[in-house]
Amino acid sequence: MSKTLKERRKYHRYDTAVKIYFRVHYSLKTKVKFQLINKDSEKFLSKKYFGLSKDISVEGLRFTSAKKLRKGNRLYLEIYLPKHPEAVWMMGEVRWSKLLSSRLKLAYKYDTGVKLTSIMGESVSESIYFDKKYKVFWGSVLNYAFGSFGKLKQKKRKI
Repeated sequence: MSKTLKERRKYHRYDTAVKIYFRVHYSLKTKVKFQLINKDSEKFLSKKYFGLSKDISVEGLRFTSAKKLRKGNRLYLEIYLPKHPEAVWMMGEVRWSKLLSSRLKLAYKYDTGVKLTSIMGESVSESIYFDKKYKVFWGSVLNYAFGSFGKLKQKKRKI
């Protein structure tokens, strides 16, 4: 007797495989949220980690990495998309992180889901809209990743 799991996602996910670098906003257990920055050069002093995305939606993404993250960790994300020569900067909060199968000898051991809060300094939630023509939710995150939904649909037809 298996129960069908109810889909909890609000938005459709699109497969991606792009490089992600991220920094944890703070790493000490404290009630005060802070980030160490060198005040002379305004550079982050926290460690940068690497990950590979698995999928992306209008307000979230999933990636694998070697870094164990905790629910609630705030991340600075530096994402390298195929059509953008420069990094796309995002901020987000870890919603879940789980260990992948311990039997496999994987370099990237953790699967992590992140709710994105800003992209290139702008609010992600304020950019989400319903595209009436294609009947999909879209927003700035997906625009950076794919362009318009119409362009994405045309690319799929050519394959």
